[in-house]
Amino acid sequence: MTETVSARDGETPALSPLAAGQPLLQARTPHGSTLPATVAFVGAGRAAGALAVAVSAAGHPVVAIASRDPRRAADLAGRVAARPVASALSAVRAADLTFLTVPDGAVASVAAAVAASGTILRGRGVVHCSAGLGVDALAALRLTGAAVGSLHPLQALTGAESAPLLRGALMAVDADPTLLAPLRALAVELGGRPVELPAGARTLYHAAAVLTGSAPLVLLEAATELMVDAGLDRGTAEQGLLTLMEGAVVNARRLGPRQALTGPVVRGDSATVAAHLAALADHPDADQLYRAITRAALHLTSPMPPVTPEDMPCP
Repeated sequence: MTETVSARDGETPALSPLAAGQPLLQARTPHGSTLPATVAFVGAGRAAGALAVAVSAAGHPVVAIASRDPRRAADLAGRVAARPVASALSAVRAADLTFLTVPDGAVASVAAAVAASGTILRGRGVVHCSAGLGVDALAALRLTGAAVGSLHPLQALTGAESAPLLRGALMAVDADPTLLAPLRALAVELGGRPVELPAGARTLYHAAAVLTGSAPLVLLEAATELMVDAGLDRGTAEQGLLTLMEGAVVNARRLGPRQALTGPVVRGDSATVAAHLAALADHPDADQLYRAITRAALHLTSPMPPVTPEDMPCP
């Protein structure tokens, strides 16, 4: 669901503890002790839920949540002891670092709306969490004095309960020079592994992420349907296939995908492949998936002379 929020209101800007130019995430009290940076979120969806819980657990107070849906903002705020606010501008004013966890199509418009308020945001950082957008999607905010960046966790986030999945995840980080090191540090604090992408590589990176995150689920549903047609009840079939999928992931972590690959392609068992294709004749969608996966598997193993991609024309 698209979340957009108004950026205009008449509140007086709060003074950021970083407004004096101290590095984000490293503000200090007059006594010299380190202050945890305050964080806000614009958007209260799945990614925001996971990130807000993880950021709070890492010791950075989440102080404000803005969303087009007040109920969702209140729910997430309650989880992390923040307060729901009425606008993106209110959220950005309230914190040292603000995440724009809104759909890709809304990132630039929310940033532009905040910038159009004319508020000076020097000393603050604003980042988006899009895989496909570059930092320039937030360019309008540079006119306010804010530093801008992006932090994309390479993980399937489904809300607050998925926060533990951030540990070990790659996190693609890009930012203005003053914000880059603090964002990398925050990624490490969240248990992630920060990486920086070459210029122009984000779309390919995003395509790889979509392929990995979505393909197993599509295959799981297709395989479950075949198991049901073979006589198993859906719950038993799905749980059995999930166990198989988990085993494949464990083996891939241990051995790498090439060595972990199993099945008739690895064994050179062309008769079994032919039998599968015959059985799938009445399941055209699954047949196409099977053929595509078999072709891909052939690239990971020694080709089976009796079965080549040319022997498996699309129906």
